[in-house]
Amino acid sequence: MKIYDIHGHMGRTSSGDSNSAASLIEDMDKYGIGKIGISSLSGTVNREQNDLVYNAHKQFPDRILPYAFINPKAPDAHKEIDLCLGERNFCGVKFHAWKNGYYSDNTPQIDEILQHIEKYGVHVQTHVGTSPLATPFAWIRYAKKYPNIRFLITHSGCREFAYSVIQAVKDIPNIYLETSVIYDMDVLTDMKKCVGAKRIVFGTDWPYKSVECEIEKIYHMGFTNEELEYVFYKNAENLWKVKR
Repeated sequence: MKIYDIHGHMGRTSSGDSNSAASLIEDMDKYGIGKIGISSLSGTVNREQNDLVYNAHKQFPDRILPYAFINPKAPDAHKEIDLCLGERNFCGVKFHAWKNGYYSDNTPQIDEILQHIEKYGVHVQTHVGTSPLATPFAWIRYAKKYPNIRFLITHSGCREFAYSVIQAVKDIPNIYLETSVIYDMDVLTDMKKCVGAKRIVFGTDWPYKSVECEIEKIYHMGFTNEELEYVFYKNAENLWKVKR
């Protein structure tokens, strides 16, 4: 079965460890992952972060897909969106309020940014689960406000918010949940019951988490083979599709 990873990174980790596109591909090959979508995980400058993932994409264009890392408060945010989503054809946008130091529920620029992104038809990923900056509920409100944008909540809200996030998004069809970091089987099975296989997307949070563990836990969630196809690659294919 094909496996696509919706959530990976490039750049130095929080602890300062370095990585490379080649080391990423090595891990992908080891565990049978065909494609991965990545954003930067270090720094705060839009241009530097997005050049980093773009260069990785150019090294392995059929394997590594880039996401634009956008700080909505940065003066070049709109210019960066047009460059990344237009000229460079990135396949998503990543928001990370914790890394960039803003409150998602008190940053009015986000509305303008989302309106701009909506024109490109790409999905939006948001890191949530590290309070107080990165709580999920502001992004759930944005998803309701912009039903034509597909939102992916990474880590499904992390350990702190996962159960409440699952309950909150079950009736919001444009919100998808990504599986990395969650290892509580009760939460994972509740996720399956609440939102179903067509809105759950496999991710590893590479290089932070064990790829082997992230894959193995999916097989313990009780999916049928048909459902596994959606979780492991069909939902990623849908989210990566850029509508022009």
